[in-house]
Amino acid sequence: MDQQRSHEFVSTTCMHLGRPCPAAQRMLKALAQALDSARPLTQDDFEISGESRLDGCEKACPARFAANHSRIRVFCDVTSSTKTETLNQFADAMLSSDANTMSSTCVSEIPRAFGEARPVRSYQDQRAEI
Repeated sequence: MDQQRSHEFVSTTCMHLGRPCPAAQRMLKALAQALDSARPLTQDDFEISGESRLDGCEKACPARFAANHSRIRVFCDVTSSTKTETLNQFADAMLSSDANTMSSTCVSEIPRAFGEARPVRSYQDQRAEI
């Protein structure tokens, strides 16, 4: 399946660049393609995570990623001591329409940017949930 059609992508504005980070967007697309390729060989609970440096960006920020078949996230310019749970809580709050979901996350733990990719659900999948 074409990676542009297999996932929906969302990215925040990078606090360094003033626009979405192109290196993080490339990483999201590469991870989406890798997960699509791995789907026939993996279980539903398959997950990969790790740390990288976002080369190709003028800041070359350290990044952390977590990817599974239901969601892929890339967090930019985070410290190695920041817990992934904290990053996920922040991302959940940012992507929520409920303003009350923002937690008291320490400013030093906030990523300078992040991106997320989620699989596009087919029309049949959506109808089955109704």
